[in-house]
Order: sequence, then structure tokens, then C-alpha cells
Amino acid sequence: MNAEVSDENWVCDGCIREEFLRNFIKKKGTRQTCHYCKEVRACFSLEAVSDLTEKAIESHFYRTPKEPDGMEYARLRYSDGYDWYRDGEDIVQVIEDLLETSSTIADDIQQLLEYKHSDFDSDVLGEETEFARESCYAERRQVSTGRLDSMWANFVTSLKTESRFVNNVVSSTLDGIFLGVETMNTRGKDPVIIGAGPGTAIPSLFRARWCRNQNELEQMLVTPDKELGPPPHQFSGANRMSARGISVFYGASSVDTAISEIRPPVGCEVVCAKFNLIRPLRLLNLPALEGVLESGSLLDPVYIKRCEQAAFLATLTSRIVDPVLPGEEDFSYIPTQVIAEYLADPARFNLDGILYPSVQLPGEDQDKRYNVVLFHKASRVALLKLPAKDDCMISYGHQYDEDDWETDICVTEVISSQKTAPPKAGDHDLSGLSLPEDCRVPALEIELGSVSIHGIRAARFEYSTNAVRRKIFHFTPRISEPEGSVSPLWETDFGLDNSPF
Repeated sequence: MNAEVSDENWVCDGCIREEFLRNFIKKKGTRQTCHYCKEVRACFSLEAVSDLTEKAIESHFYRTPKEPDGMEYARLRYSDGYDWYRDGEDIVQVIEDLLETSSTIADDIQQLLEYKHSDFDSDVLGEETEFARESCYAERRQVSTGRLDSMWANFVTSLKTESRFVNNVVSSTLDGIFLGVETMNTRGKDPVIIGAGPGTAIPSLFRARWCRNQNELEQMLVTPDKELGPPPHQFSGANRMSARGISVFYGASSVDTAISEIRPPVGCEVVCAKFNLIRPLRLLNLPALEGVLESGSLLDPVYIKRCEQAAFLATLTSRIVDPVLPGEEDFSYIPTQVIAEYLADPARFNLDGILYPSVQLPGEDQDKRYNVVLFHKASRVALLKLPAKDDCMISYGHQYDEDDWETDICVTEVISSQKTAPPKAGDHDLSGLSLPEDCRVPALEIELGSVSIHGIRAARFEYSTNAVRRKIFHFTPRISEPEGSVSPLWETDFGLDNSPF
């Protein structure tokens, strides 16, 4: 390092034209005589400016290779007129442009950083180290998410193997991922937080349920508001966004999406209905996170973390909606269940649910095929005054419509002039239990005219295909070998690896 360059040299706000760093020096700097312009102003030490420069370059730039790779070397050797040039700009120019400062200051910072990263072995071998004088740097096209990827891996492992209820790893990871997400901007037209309900693009949701027998089917047709709505907590199983015993509402953007998400068996019948949203709700729009944008100064440490957060959020949707094999739901859904409970906490976010894409119906209309989970606080259905099953008659007939016969299914309420007996208790009748009063404000109301029955005749799959080759491997066992021999027990044909597997 040049003896004239000292980390105790002072750099004033007037010698740095980059807006963030200039204002930072004005606010936090010490009044000193600037080593470069000789004026008394707010200053940072050259070492402090070098540290900020180092963090910015490590986060937003990478050192380019000093030699051509194999393909480039081949072209350089065998192609006439091909010249190889190292990518990027030399390090002094990168620092000068980054700080918007003079070449003298940039040169001094480069010398400090080169001295910091140099070592004896590299000097002896002639290897280039970070911030070396001859090094070149180019701006990264993608922000590294390594820090948050590691936190996510620890988060999933900790939930599955250590603790699920009192867990500091979970809190720190989710804070690092989601804090400030409601204020983020996206490159698309849809914001991160979207409204649902009357007068919005999401005024209603569809919900489906498949029937095991005729009795279940008829019960759904008589009281679809209860049977298709969220189940009581006693019957709530573990799902992607809710743990066992937590009653939430899962809805879809269309009938076909709702049916595909419940994966009904072939041969069964599915009852589907539309639920109108009767009050304004706020949803986290997961697909919009893929286009999150952040702007700021490359020298701002907070901006660097926000860029990492935005880059990680772009991958979050695929992590959350990753398909889970049947039989593994209870274990594999734990991370997404915890995320949903974290986002549902009113102390952190004012959210009522999450919108996420359908993984069962991928295709060109992906933006129109989505699912919504409404948290427990926003999943209450306003029940209608409907008769009991014993007071109804269900007819399955046919009517002639234009040129064809159509199935006509009708639920008829039978009103008797005699005093009726109290209804019999059904399998899921909870009237005899002492349940706490539900103080939630209703958010959903079924549209009776939308109730429909769908017979599942077939299932279609989209799949990839990989061929499997077979071949025969001949080898000759050797019965006796001299002690200490290391020759293989098989003989190989030319061009084959000497491992039988």
C-alpha cells in the first residue's frame, strides 16, 4: 500500500457526490479538515468510506474472470478474428462511479481494500485477490439470496425437528422475510396487498366438496351454507394454510379451480357453490411478490437487505405452493401453516387472507386461476334460514329444454299444517354442545342459485417423460488374488467407467 494513503485520512461530504453517502456524512460525520479539498466540513475517515464501498461492491458486483473459459479459449485459438476481452470495468473506475467522486479518492480506497484482502500466498503465486489493482468488476444481474435461503432452511428444519410453539428461529426468519412487505412496489399492475369484497376484482369465491354417499349429497343440497362453509373446529383437519382444529375458508376463483384443488376421486359427485364476500377484506397477493421492486442507493446497507428480501420473496410463492404428496400433508404443511398464522397476527399485519396460484391447473390463464385462504377472523359465513333435511324433498328428474333433455334437480321445502317435531340430530349437529358465542363479523354469504352438482368422470394429468436405458455389464470374477493386490474384480469395456454402478 502506498505510504501516503492512510486510513486516517478524512473525506468530506463535498468530495462525495453520491446522494445517500453525501447526506450520511453530513448527518453522522465529524467536522475535520478534508485531506483532499482542505476544507473544514463534515467528514468520514477514509477507512469508513472504504468499508461502505466494500459492502456495496460485494452485494451488487462480482469480480470477472481474468482468463477466458474453455469455450472462449477454443474460439480464441481456432477462430480467426476473435478477440477476448475481460468483462467489466477496472476496480478504480467502479469505485469512482459508485461514489461519484474523484479518481484520486477512488484510487486511495482501492489501495486500502487491496491491502485488506491481500495475503502472502497469493502474492507469491501471483494470484489475483479481491480489489487488486488489475481486477475488473461487473454489476450482478441477480441479487444473492444466500442469507435468507439459509434462514429458510433452518426455519423448516427447526419447525419439523425442534419446536413448533416457542421458537425464536421462526420469529427471526419470518420477520426477515415479511417485515415491510405491505409497502413494497411491484413491476406489475397488481399490488402486494389487494382488496377483496364488494366493488373489487374479487367479489366472490367458489368452494367445492365431494360426497361419500347419497346422504352427504342431500345434506349439502339442503343446507349448503353450513355444509360447504368452513367446518367447525372439531372437524377441521390439517391443510396447507391451517393446522388441525383451526377453521378457515378455502375458496377458488372458478368452479373448475375449486374442484381440482380438492382432488376428488373418479366416480364421486362434487357439490360446488359461490360465496359472495359481503365486507371489504385485505389479502396478501403472493404472485405479485415475484415482481417486487426496490430502489435506493447501492451504498445504503438497508437497501442491500431490502434487495435480498425482494429477491427471496420472488421465490416464496413456489416454496409455499409446492405440491405435497398424499399422506405427507401433516408433516409437510407445517411451515406454510406457521406462515399463515404469522400473517394472520393483527399485531403485525392487518391482513384477512392470502391469495396464491393454483398448482392443480397450471396454464396460460394462471392469473385467473387462483386460490384464497381467509383466516379464521374473516371466514365466518352468514347463515341463511333454511329448513332441516327432514322438511325437504329432493327430486331428480329430467325436463325437455329446446332440443335435448336436461337433468332437473330440485330441493322442495314441505310445509305441513300440523305442528312439526323437532329435527333429529345429524352426524355433525353441534346444537347439544355448549359452544362459545361467535363474535366474528360475517364476511361470506352463499348464493343459493349457484349450487351445482358435478359428476367426476375422469382425471387428466400433465406429466414429464424420461426414458430409462438398460445395458449389460460383463465382468470376470478372479478367484484368487495375491495378498495386498488392489486390481479391480471386474474388467471393463473400452470407454466405460470402472465402477459397476
